[in-house]
Amino acid sequence: RREAEGSMMAPLLPLRLRSMRVEDKEEVRALHEAWFPVRYSNSFYDSAVRERMVGSQDPLFTLVAEVGEEMVGVITAQMTTTRGCGDEDILYQPPEDFVEAETKRVMYVLTLGSRSRYRRRGVARTMLAKCIQRAQDDPGCGVVYLHVITHNDGAIQFYRSNNFQFLGEIRDYYRIDGRLFNCYVYAYYLPKAVVKHHHHHSDHDAPKESPSSTSSLTDPSSLHSPHSLSVCLARWLSSL
Repeated sequence: RREAEGSMMAPLLPLRLRSMRVEDKEEVRALHEAWFPVRYSNSFYDSAVRERMVGSQDPLFTLVAEVGEEMVGVITAQMTTTRGCGDEDILYQPPEDFVEAETKRVMYVLTLGSRSRYRRRGVARTMLAKCIQRAQDDPGCGVVYLHVITHNDGAIQFYRSNNFQFLGEIRDYYRIDGRLFNCYVYAYYLPKAVVKHHHHHSDHDAPKESPSSTSSLTDPSSLHSPHSLSVCLARWLSSL
């Protein structure tokens, strides 16, 4: 945990959401360096504040959350094709449970975080809801999904509380300081894509939750996967 959260149920101050701007670069960098264990490349920030994916320059979904003049949270996510995401073998399975026309694309959450003193006050939840709505509005996109390192109990609890479901585990997905770590795959299926209730995995398959801080929700800058690394992230990593 980064710091104690004695006011975890404190009411949230008026929250303003907007897209990233070029002038946000240094503050976004500072927040990412505080939240995540690996340093991102300068080109990542140059592209992100222009709402582009580094390397490919594909569109990037971004939101900055502000309270007054203070930046308190950030989310970045990419819309990409199902075939190009690298996880098509576990998404939209079994196929008969889904509307085929809504399984062509996916929204992949890259980074999501909030300042420590604003955690458990709805900042990350609000930004994630906007990301889900963006995916809902996109024809052909039926899921918002992400990878999370297996020991980040706070992130796992956060996503499960937001109706994300556990799809599986990928071995040696993250490389951090020379060590390999497994990840879990979590997904939120959009109502428009689901034909019937999704039973791909039971609750017994899901990892156990434990109360913790949602400090670093996902950190794709530290990814290294010999198995199922998303193409979009591979392009990102090539510039690091």
